Amino acid sequence: MEWSASDLSAITQVVLGLVTSAIQSADHSLQLNNVNVSAVSPEAARKDSSKCQLTLYLLHVGRDPYWRNTPPTGPRPRLNSAQPLSLNLSYLLSAWHDQDVIIEQRAMSVALQAIHSQPIVTLQAMQDPSLPKGGEFTMSIEADTIDEMSRLWQAFTVPIRLSALIRVGVVFIDPTKTPDAPKLPPTAANLSVAPNPTSNAVKPLLFAGNGQSFGPVPSDADPAQVTATNGPVIAVGGGDLAILGNGITPALAPDVFLGVPGTATEWKVTSWRKDTTQPGELDLLLPAAYADVATAAPPPPAAMPLPGVYNLTVGGAAPNMRSNAVPLAIAPRVDNVAIPPTLQPDPNTGVYSVHGAGFVPATTIVALGTTPLTAAAAPGPGQFAINAAGTAIDFLLPSPKPPPGSYPLLIQTNGIAAAPGWIVSVT
Repeated sequence: MEWSASDLSAITQVVLGLVTSAIQSADHSLQLNNVNVSAVSPEAARKDSSKCQLTLYLLHVGRDPYWRNTPPTGPRPRLNSAQPLSLNLSYLLSAWHDQDVIIEQRAMSVALQAIHSQPIVTLQAMQDPSLPKGGEFTMSIEADTIDEMSRLWQAFTVPIRLSALIRVGVVFIDPTKTPDAPKLPPTAANLSVAPNPTSNAVKPLLFAGNGQSFGPVPSDADPAQVTATNGPVIAVGGGDLAILGNGITPALAPDVFLGVPGTATEWKVTSWRKDTTQPGELDLLLPAAYADVATAAPPPPAAMPLPGVYNLTVGGAAPNMRSNAVPLAIAPRVDNVAIPPTLQPDPNTGVYSVHGAGFVPATTIVALGTTPLTAAAAPGPGQFAINAAGTAIDFLLPSPKPPPGSYPLLIQTNGIAAAPGWIVSVT
């Protein structure tokens, strides 16, 4: 009858349970209460010398040659992938005690008697839900010579002791599902998706772009050493901005909105939109002026908001026709600090004057390379000051002055860095 164990340890537990039950129910005159029955190898069992160690160790697994192409059910042989694997299990039954050979022989006698008394084991009678139902296998004691057993024990690291080979068979294991044959990778693949631009039910979609931000660099670095990292799209007042998308033409997405993340504050900035001939591109022309750094007025679209991160969306009047929001970082604008370095100090006072917009006094950081400058009402050595309109920064070099050369100047407002520039240090 065809059945499948799928786990050889389940068969081991059945045979081990039969031997254990026989030892536990043996005649009291045999005094087998000091016998430990296990399925470990003989050398592992001998680490405990306080008891007699009776081990049933699964030593070898081999194919049963007579069931290899025999149909368990049906009149015709089956393919190898459909035929269950038929196995014979070879167990080494060994008894050992450090000093008492009598209890060794008594334990082995009871174990052999139990195996010989039950040559056919029916799994249905084991009352174990983890075992397959309807299966059965045979148990027999192999007739091996002392030479064969000696060669077998040479594989262990302990001397030969009282032992016997127990054969269990036939045990079936069902094959797994045959995996699909590997397919050759494609040599070319074309993929194109887009919403229907003629359908009013299609929501517009904006593609989040990447901007570049610049971190601190050593004060003696070369301009070529300035590195940029990717982040949200960065825009400055007076600049152009292009964002790609689908269904963002003025007919499908007539309005443009700029909002503060996590709040209800939002401005309609449709007037920033430029005419474009690209149906999948949103082009904006940003105002040059920034809102007042003290009052944040006027709000967009009359002026740029103060530096920070905002959400940009497009769409129509209906809420369900609004596009996804893409982050837009508004950076402060720097007008007269460029690469190659051209900004030099006032020859009389030594003050450097940076012109631009969006410099909020309370949240603006100025650094010369990796050396931060300190905010002050009036600049002293290593200090900077911002005018009330937020359109100019005056600073002095730290004392002592660095050697003549070019040095990177980094300006950051509300966590958004302006484009890096370089200044010239003179004697």
